[in-house]
This record gives sequence, structure tokens and C-alpha cells, in this order.
Amino acid sequence: MNWKHVIFLSIVLLGGCVSTRPPLPPDSLEQYRDTLVDLGMKSSQALAVEYDWNYRNFKERLEGEGDIDPLTLVLRFCGGTFDWQWGECGGDQAGQPVFNVIAKSRSDLAALNDLLTGYASFLIEFNAANSDTRANLEASAETIGTSVASISGRFGKQLNADKIGAFSTIGVNVVEQLLARKQRDGMAAVMQEFHPGVREFARLGSQAMETSAIGIKSEYGDEHQKLVVGIARESDGGKKLKLVEKLLALNEQTSMHLDSLGSIHAAYRALPGADAGLISALESGRRANLEELIGHVEAISAAYRQFQAADAE
Repeated sequence: MNWKHVIFLSIVLLGGCVSTRPPLPPDSLEQYRDTLVDLGMKSSQALAVEYDWNYRNFKERLEGEGDIDPLTLVLRFCGGTFDWQWGECGGDQAGQPVFNVIAKSRSDLAALNDLLTGYASFLIEFNAANSDTRANLEASAETIGTSVASISGRFGKQLNADKIGAFSTIGVNVVEQLLARKQRDGMAAVMQEFHPGVREFARLGSQAMETSAIGIKSEYGDEHQKLVVGIARESDGGKKLKLVEKLLALNEQTSMHLDSLGSIHAAYRALPGADAGLISALESGRRANLEELIGHVEAISAAYRQFQAADAE
């Protein structure tokens, strides 16, 4: 066998050991991370507006009626060292003032978004990994592992491998295994291991918005019932008109609240599809299409700005 045959055989053998799948274009991962950063920022801004309005409304009702169970305003410290919630530990948020529910949802979403953006940043580093970036990868993996533990405590969930895939074991000690898997099977295979976690974390984000929406609807039920009874009983035309106007304003405010929460909910519902799109893009080496997720994130701004404008009038 001459030297040309030796070189050819070496190339063939090497090709059998190292993945030949194209790397994901870096700009796709960067766009993914930037979109998640945007989601975190805009959802936080939207929920801040929700919180401010509900807290102000709560104070106005308290001044008018003076009826409140003070225990609903006490923090409970549940689970881990830094975990907390309104209401009884392990219980739901029923009976809590809505601004408390919104505050908890905002805090939970911030933790989820930190985890997801950390994961996207990890993917960027991992996609271009070499011996010089090993320490950064290990640090990022350790941070993600800590975030997963915090999320588990916040939501009171057992987040095992069946629910969150590779997120359940990520840490310093698994970076070498992930790098070996990437070299053998390609980055799509590695991302596929994390996909169940992205799906579960997106579900938790959507669920937080559903909980907030239930609180908004419950409060509307209490408020509108008082107004309806007042309208039916009021004989003075001028006073009746004021009650009607108050009911119509409550209707408008409540619908805008739900639109704002619904826009955040829709963005989280779109997140698993965007992640799956990145995995599919690995097969072709083309730039992933994240337009659906981006569109939902932009809709968050539109919804809460409309609410801000109406509230300022």
C-alpha cells in the first residue's frame, strides 16, 4: 500500500468517528439568545405594568371597603434557602390579592428567562467549542444547573430527566460527555437532549400566565357583581350612569389585562417550536427561522403599551 492509499484510508476512518453535519450558523444561535433576552425584558415590563395597576386598584378598594385578611399579605418561605411565595407553602394562590399573584409570576418568569438565556448563551459557546473555551463552558453549565434547581424549588416540581432531559444532569462534570457526543453525533443530537427541558420550562412560563389570568378574572367577578347590583338598585339617573361608566371601564381594563397576559403566554407556547426549528436547521446548515417567536415577543410590547396608554388617560 503506497502513501496515497494510507492518507485516503485515514480520511475515511476519521470521517467515521467525527460528525460531518454542518455547524449551526452562529447568527441563528445569537438571534435565538437575543430573542430570549427580549422576551425576558418585555415580559418583565408588561408584568410591572400589570402589578402597578393591580396594586393601585387594591389600595383604592381597601380605602373604600377596608376589608382584607392580613395573612394574605404575608410571605411564606418554602423549599430552598432563597425560595418564597405568597400564601401557604405548597398551596395555590386562591384568595390572594391579584397584585401578589402578578408579583410571583413576574419573579418566576425572571428566573425562567435567566435559565433560558443562559442555555442559549451556552449553545453559542458550545457550537464553537475548543480547548480554549472549556473553562467557560464548565462555568456556564454550572450556572444552568443551579438555575434548574432554583426553578424546581420555585414551582414545587420534581424536574427529572423524563421532564427536562439533559437539563437534569447539566453541570461541570458533564461538559466532557457533551463535547464527545457533539463530536460523534453532531450538535443536533446534543440539542435534542435538552429539548424536553425547553418544552417543560416553556410550559411553566405559560402556566404562570394562566394563573395570573385566573386571578384577574376572579377579581373581575367580584368587582363587576357589585357594580351590576348597584346599577340595578340605583334610582338616580346620574349615579346610575356613573356606575355604568365604571363597569365599562372595568371591562376595558380587564380585557387589556388578559390581552397582555395572553401575549406573554403565546410567546412561551411558541418557544418549543423555535427550539425545534434550530435543531432542524442543523441538518441543512441554514439559518433558522425564528419569526413566529419574534412576532409573539413583539406582540407583548404592543399589548402592554396599549394598556399603559389607556391607563394614562
